[in-house]
Amino acid sequence: MEKKVEDVIICIDTSRSMFRKDFQPNRLEAVKKGVRYFIERKRDIDSNDRIALISFSSEAKIVYELSNDHAFLMDALEGLQISGTTGLGEGIAVANQLFVKEIQMLGEKLNRIIVISDGKPFASTISPMKALATSKKIRAIIDTVGISELGISYGDSILDKLATKTGGEYSRVFETESLVQTMEGLAEKKEIPYSKSKKMDNNEILAEIAGDLFRPTDLAETQEQLVRLFSGKDKEKCIICFSETCPICHGPFYSCGRYCSNCKSPMHVHCAAEWAAQSKVGTVNTFRCPRCFFLLKVPESIHKLKQITASSKSRVRQETNVESARFMFITRPNEEMESSICPICHFIFSEPPAYLCSSCNTYYHKKCLQEWMDKGNNYCRVCGKKIQL
Repeated sequence: MEKKVEDVIICIDTSRSMFRKDFQPNRLEAVKKGVRYFIERKRDIDSNDRIALISFSSEAKIVYELSNDHAFLMDALEGLQISGTTGLGEGIAVANQLFVKEIQMLGEKLNRIIVISDGKPFASTISPMKALATSKKIRAIIDTVGISELGISYGDSILDKLATKTGGEYSRVFETESLVQTMEGLAEKKEIPYSKSKKMDNNEILAEIAGDLFRPTDLAETQEQLVRLFSGKDKEKCIICFSETCPICHGPFYSCGRYCSNCKSPMHVHCAAEWAAQSKVGTVNTFRCPRCFFLLKVPESIHKLKQITASSKSRVRQETNVESARFMFITRPNEEMESSICPICHFIFSEPPAYLCSSCNTYYHKKCLQEWMDKGNNYCRVCGKKIQL
């Protein structure tokens, strides 16, 4: 067994439910007290251990980056305020990305995440379990503290699952004194089986940790919101080109629009691809959100299509270099088709017939695809693969 220098990221739920007064004076203030005891105990155990603070509600934010300056950590902790709803997945995802800033040291230190929450991730657009899978790949241990999880069985607690699957500890507390004791206990160093440290491939880690861009259909809470966007009543402007119309495909926002999975800022996927190519963060598909700096990735299919368009003016060269994709003829309506947008005309589907690309799951109007191919375009407009009917 060995004990390493630890980097600990404390993720604190600052959603409105943390204002409840079953802890005195409220849940958030009780958590602040517990974290203060944690910081003091950590300082006494090993002053080389570093601590970072992240708050999460509707959006996750880095309150203070990894540091062993305990006085500044205390000041940052006091500034936490309540707002929004619980985005647990975003909190863990930002913690994962904060570790990546120390990418050369992955494997040399023990990475720990401590999540303090009431355990109800109602507002997470990033799945907590998907963020957990990434934590496991960078070998981070997640300890969780459930604040007054009344009525939730241990087996049903998302916090319990996060801890169990990473070798961490799950604690459930119902008053301030037990919260303080729990946090003091978590300050102790973790003992881990001895193993020769392995450094991980930087680009592999960045690609794994980068968040997905969300489609409008992923974020819309009601069908009415989608209709308003598709009809042009609600207009979104890309934070990269500052326009509603995409400068690459010339379609309206709903045709290629995406959203940052952390701060929900809108951007055209084609603008994001150009931004990623110029940013040089890891691979050509990864970039940081211009607003919140959350690490994101452009779908591989967009990058492939960009390569095809840029490098080959000859249709013959495209045909010899591009893989083919089977296009399936759809004759029956389905929910996925009805919420999709044709990449040729940029309109939604009212009814079949349609074609579905088996590679990227993009739906085309039958007439639009025929006109597209009549112009000599024999490749999918989204994934770039050769059309096979």
